[in-house]
Order: sequence, then structure tokens, then C-alpha cells
Amino acid sequence: FGAVAPRSVVAEVVTPGAVPSRPSSEQPGGLARASSLTVLAALPLLKVVKAAIGGVQGGSRGSLTVRANSARGEDVQKEVTTVVLPVLAAFFGWIAIMYAIQHSLFVVPFLGVGDELYFPIIATFVAGYGLIVLEEQTEISKAASALVLGVMIWVLVGTGLNLSPSEFDKDIKDTLEDVSEVVFFVLGALTIVEIMDAHKGFDIITKAISATKKRDLLVVLGFLTFALSSVLNNLTVVIVMVSLVQKLVTDVDFRMKLGGVIVVASNAGGAWTPIGDITTTMLYIGGQVTTGPLLANLALPSILCVIGCLGYEYIQMDGEAKFERPAASKEEEETPNGQALVFWGGLAGMVTVPVFTAYTQCPAWSGMMLVLGLLGIITSLLHGPENEKYSLKGALTRVEVPDCLFFLGVLFAVGGLERVGLLKAFAVQLSSVVPYDSLVAILLGFASAVVDNVPLVAATQGMYDLTAHPANDPLWNLITYCSATGGSLLVIGSAAGVAFMGLEKNVSFGWYTANIAPGALAGYFLGVAGILAQQSLGFSVQ
Repeated sequence: FGAVAPRSVVAEVVTPGAVPSRPSSEQPGGLARASSLTVLAALPLLKVVKAAIGGVQGGSRGSLTVRANSARGEDVQKEVTTVVLPVLAAFFGWIAIMYAIQHSLFVVPFLGVGDELYFPIIATFVAGYGLIVLEEQTEISKAASALVLGVMIWVLVGTGLNLSPSEFDKDIKDTLEDVSEVVFFVLGALTIVEIMDAHKGFDIITKAISATKKRDLLVVLGFLTFALSSVLNNLTVVIVMVSLVQKLVTDVDFRMKLGGVIVVASNAGGAWTPIGDITTTMLYIGGQVTTGPLLANLALPSILCVIGCLGYEYIQMDGEAKFERPAASKEEEETPNGQALVFWGGLAGMVTVPVFTAYTQCPAWSGMMLVLGLLGIITSLLHGPENEKYSLKGALTRVEVPDCLFFLGVLFAVGGLERVGLLKAFAVQLSSVVPYDSLVAILLGFASAVVDNVPLVAATQGMYDLTAHPANDPLWNLITYCSATGGSLLVIGSAAGVAFMGLEKNVSFGWYTANIAPGALAGYFLGVAGILAQQSLGFSVQ
């Protein structure tokens, strides 16, 4: 999401002239080697975090009774001394160690020349992601962890990489601009959905779905999501469809399973159209793919991806098992004024945001805010000031602000890694190690499950020249598919997955990996097989 950093900015950061103390990517054993080696070197320091987490876990397990007593006003001081202070001590201790390493206050034996500059940045990123992943075990809010992570990455960039004030100011402002576009887009979409929900707009769809068996509902929602995400931003589709499922299914476990499938289907649906996924849009704007060949080459593989995931989940379910719908109360049976107008107007507005963006050249977030503003005007005219529940103001009070803060922190941290050239250096190093370009593309799909796929796709655009790989080359088709669908393998791998985790509070990294990742992996490889089969049979269009 957001505008991709100009390659000149990345180049400016990593050139020896701008930062003399940083290893040049043109020198042997430079930034490309540093990024790959320091990723591995960062892992031992995770013992520090593990020890801190262990202390928190031990304190959390041992303090379950204490927390119950704290509700009655007892042992509050014990909470502070046994949990809060050790965590703060570990945090500031980590900062001190990273600062000391970055400024060569002591030597770390396993780091090469120049690696000490980037090791603290990578180690902090890995540790912060670890805290986000272990939210359930540490009981630390993932939004709070993400915010701290995002800021600390830039603290280490600003204090350790010898950037001039103007260079640092430009980099951090450009990143904040990119990230803010995503946050405003998400905030607008979430608020629109809240207004639609207040008017019981989702009842229109839930009443139209006649399925009573779990298997039937799985298939209907899977292909409906796939179809919507081909013309609608997949992040918006996930927000709408997960909200729909929450109004349709009472069984929490089944609802979470459906939400995971929605994430996979939305990412697959966005892979084969220029407006369906941000990475596909990037490659389209960059000239690596064009509309007609893109549709022809990736429609079948994307469908196979959904079929693979749905097929895996389908056989896991009892063929006769039925799902239970929420019981409607008398109040819920009442239809608010303007139900159909608000629902279909909001949905149509979100669908046409890509069209608005293409014709006006305005960013996507501005189109979403325009729809939100118009919807706010409509609801103000439909309802009096006493019915605040239906208004824009009322919807904003119900929006989950932590979801937006989580986006802000994670994308801000990833943007820091991108700006200093670490992600691009890693991609170049991977390309030099793996002999086949197609295998690199497949591995990039797995990499996009761990870090944001936007900088990874930006890295591939710089790695492969259009003279060697012209538009609609088989390599670009594979990169387009893998970058869009690979993020489904982990819940943190795509904006859709992160949004799902925010909407369903019981979803954790571990749950998604155990329950959704196997089906997502089956669909991913089935789609890859479809692309390779098309290419080998000569059915690819250029």
C-alpha cells in the first residue's frame, strides 16, 4: 500500500558519498552481504527478548490470581514490581545494547566490517515482530508493540547511519506519507462499514444467502469474495466480508475459519486484475504487465488458488454439518430509514474508488474519504440529530482505532527497512544465490508472507530490467501471482490478513498458521502449477 519509494531515494541512502561509513552495495561483501548475514546474526539476541517474554509469561501465569485480586483493589504494587518494571527494564536494556553495537562501543565477534550499522535495525525488527506474533502469550497489545517497533526502527536509522538531517527528514516524511495513505484508507473503509452496519445493510445479503450447511456457505463466500476482490481493493473486501460473516454465523470457530478463507480468496482475486491488489497495480504502472495479457495469464491460476484452498477446507468439514444464524430480536427486525440506500450506496462508492483514482489521479484514500463524506451527508439528511447511532459521528465512536495504529506501526517499521535499502539488498542477494528466476519468484511469495510485499515487488522491479524481461514476460506473471497470493500464508503477510486479525479478536498468529496456512499453501502451489503448465504448453499471452 502507499506510493513506492523512488529508487533514487534508496540509492541516495546507500551510496558511499551520502553515508561514508556504510558499505556500498557495489563493493564485495557490501550491503547485500550485510543484510543477509545480519538477519542470521540477529537471531541469537532474540534470547534477550525470549528471556524477557519468559519473565512476563511466568509473571502472567503466576499472577492470574493476583489480577483477579487486583480487581478488588489488592496487590496492585505487586503487578508493577513483578511485571511492568521487568518489561521496561528489558526494553531500555535492549535499546542500550543496540546503541552500543551500532556505535562500536564494544565488538560483536560474529559481525563483519560495516555489519554493526545494520545489525541493531534488523535485530530490533525481528524482536518486535516476535512480540506481535506472541501477543497471546505475552498479553501485550499488538498495536502497542507495533507502534514501539515502528518508532524504534527509525530511531536506530537516525542515530546510527550518519544520515544528514535533510536526508533523514526526507526519508521519514516520505515513509510517513506512504503509511498515512494506508491508515486513512483503512479508517475510511472501517467507518463506512460501521455506518452500513448501523443501518443493518448486511441483512440484505445475509437474507439472500440461503445456504444452511457449513460446506455450502464456505463455497459461496469463497467465490463471492474472489469475485468482489477482482474489482474492489482486497483490503476493503475483507473488511466488508468479515463484517458480513459476523452477522451471519454465531459459531466463533467456524466464523474464524471463514474469515481465514476470505483472506486467501481476496488475495487471489486481486492477483489477476490491475486494480485488485496494490502489487499488481505497481507492476501495471511500472510497465511489467498490461491489462489484456494479465487477465489472460493469471485468471486461471488465481481461480486454482481459490479452488485449492476451498477444496482443502471442504474435505475437512462434515458434509452434513449446519451452521446457526444469530437470532433476530424485535429491535433488530426493525428496518432503519434508508437501509438499502446506505448499503448499496456505500458498497458502490467503495467499488468505484479505483475508478475515481484512475481518472482524477487522486490517491485512493481521498476517494474513500469522499465516499465517507457523502455517506455522512446522506445519513444526516435521513436521520435527526437525536439519532446519533446512524450518523458519521456515531460510527467513528465504534471504529476500532487500535487496528489503524497497528497498521501505522507495522508499515512504518517496514518502510524504515525499505528506505535504507535492506529489503532490496536481501532480494538481490537471494537472486544471486538461487539459480532460476522462476524459483526466485516463488521464494519471494514466501518472503511476502513475512514482510510487506510492496517493498519486495519494488525490489524485483529494480532487479530485473525490462530489456531482459519485457512486459508480460513469464517471469513477471509469476512474480505478480506469487507476490499477491504469498501473503496469505501467514496472517501478518498481507494487509487483508492484518485487517482480519484486527476484526476478529480471537485470531492469533498461531491459530492462523495452524488452521488456515495449510489450505493457503495448497492453493498457492496449485496456482503456481497452473502458471508453469500454461507457460510450458505455450498458452501464455504476451
